[in-house]
Amino acid sequence: MDIQQVWQTVLGQLQMEMPRASFDTWVRDTQAISYEDGLLMIGVRNAYARDWLESRLSSTVSRLLVGIFNQTVDVAFTVLEAQNEEVGDDPDEDAFTIEPVGWLDYERIVQPHRQVVVKGYLRRLGMEIGAKAIWLYIGFHQAAWLASTQPDGARLHSQVVRRFSGLSEGAFWRLLKKPDIQKSLTGLVERLDPLDEHKYRRGRDGRPHRLPVRYQVYMTPRLTRADTLAIQTRLMAMLEEGLSLAEGIEGLLTVDDPLALFGEMAVGLSKEPPGSSVMGLARLLAGDDWNAEIDRLAQSLHRKLVDRLGNIHLTHYFVEQVIPAYKLTPAQAWLVAVARDLAYLNWQTGERREVVTFQGGYQEMAALVGSGRPKTVQGWLAPHWHDEKRGADLTQFLQEIALEDKTEESLRAASMPRAFRVLLDEPLVANGGYRSAADGGDSWSQMEAIAAANGGYMPAANGGVLNTLNTHLNTQEKTPPTTQELAGGRRWDLKSLLQENEIHPRVRKELLESQASAQAFVSWVLYAMSPSSGKLTDPLGYAISRLRDDPKRAARGAFSQLAALSPDELRKLFEMPQGKYAALDDESPAMADDWLAVMGKENGRLPVARQILFGEEGER
Repeated sequence: MDIQQVWQTVLGQLQMEMPRASFDTWVRDTQAISYEDGLLMIGVRNAYARDWLESRLSSTVSRLLVGIFNQTVDVAFTVLEAQNEEVGDDPDEDAFTIEPVGWLDYERIVQPHRQVVVKGYLRRLGMEIGAKAIWLYIGFHQAAWLASTQPDGARLHSQVVRRFSGLSEGAFWRLLKKPDIQKSLTGLVERLDPLDEHKYRRGRDGRPHRLPVRYQVYMTPRLTRADTLAIQTRLMAMLEEGLSLAEGIEGLLTVDDPLALFGEMAVGLSKEPPGSSVMGLARLLAGDDWNAEIDRLAQSLHRKLVDRLGNIHLTHYFVEQVIPAYKLTPAQAWLVAVARDLAYLNWQTGERREVVTFQGGYQEMAALVGSGRPKTVQGWLAPHWHDEKRGADLTQFLQEIALEDKTEESLRAASMPRAFRVLLDEPLVANGGYRSAADGGDSWSQMEAIAAANGGYMPAANGGVLNTLNTHLNTQEKTPPTTQELAGGRRWDLKSLLQENEIHPRVRKELLESQASAQAFVSWVLYAMSPSSGKLTDPLGYAISRLRDDPKRAARGAFSQLAALSPDELRKLFEMPQGKYAALDDESPAMADDWLAVMGKENGRLPVARQILFGEEGER
């Protein structure tokens, strides 16, 4: 049977059943790739289309295929490789094969061009709302920017937001639900749906599906309360002098240094400002006289105020890798980001100024992260103050420089000016080499810290494992096994898993060279053997296919959490008699419940999964 003809038949049926916009966006450009052992592989143009089709159309497509093949047919979606895309009539002229070479280790690993760019005004805003709220806003801001480039607009997985927030998964969800954080995010990130309310719709499979939680993200940050009150006071004074609101705003626009319009940062203001932006403030002051010209002037003033402090550049590598590897708290990570911004690194010209002076000393540094505890900051940056030290050791990023006329007594003053040399480059370990320290020297003592805080692996943003940093590249040595360090000293070894399952040597080499995640492999095997997969006929082939599509991406939810268990811990779940699921230990009471929820009570396919993962048959 011609699979291309079969797929065209399916597309015709889907076109009649689906909304035209959804069909044109996600389905129209798909194509059948192969059909083998009851599995039809469909190629899609990108990972977003693959995820959308898997979550929404797998069961529908399988149902349609049953009517064509007169037997159960599984379907899987994979991203088409770039070379499969159509080219011009003359491939020799229009098609290019490009291979990047000559990477420096730093450029290859950090890729400094991949950045999150936010307004420098967040330095002032952070003093009011704190570092935790700032990082949440950064995550939502970057996700909103990405959403604006996607075909379906605002729909993105929460993992994308967390990826750029610099927060652990637990901290991310915990902070989102805190009332004080929600209040701090007013005018920045606002949830449109009630916190404890979820909306559902009935899908084509007849089951309820939770609708996405709706958020509004303000791409230009609001002003602080103190700055809003300062602008309000100046405009009202101009109105009392007989000027119109438009003339007043125009007058403020002529000020050379817009920061001169602000007063000192005030904490605990008794007076609540009437708005959080110049536009909102002007609308309230104008009342019925509001018009498009006032809105244009207000936007110009707001932009001038916010743009005065430039932009803060955060590499993806710092947010995704450095923060978790060094176990930086949100306040510590924000202090490093602010110090780098103040020290100045011009990404366009390469100009560097690596020294920053905080005239207010530890008090100023604490205020910048929204804290009133300068001694805590002192502990981060002065490891010899053992009794006061809290959090990670920031001397890896900021090295204090002695200033003249300092006495021992003045050193203890929290407000004494202090200067620091800032590590502007990201710390890394490449090919067993060194990393630059903040003092300009080479640090060998903690060279493995970036690979992992415990000497093991580094979590990637998607929950997979990134071993690029602790693997020797471009050598004739065998590639070290891609592993996941786990509790009890046991670990998953991808090289062994591939060998034991007799994966073709070429595919083994491809996965190991791409530093594929052992945890991701285990998660996809578990998913393939679960009821939610639709009874895939070739779970091993499916797992390998997903790993080749994205070597670091793991199955989501409970599958990823179960794959994070050690082999011994996961084997206990396989060995538990059905109907007698109990907690593995006192510290992980939910694992057995997660196992039951995703693998089911009566799952006759578990022995196959056990054979793949442990090389042994199991009885259920």
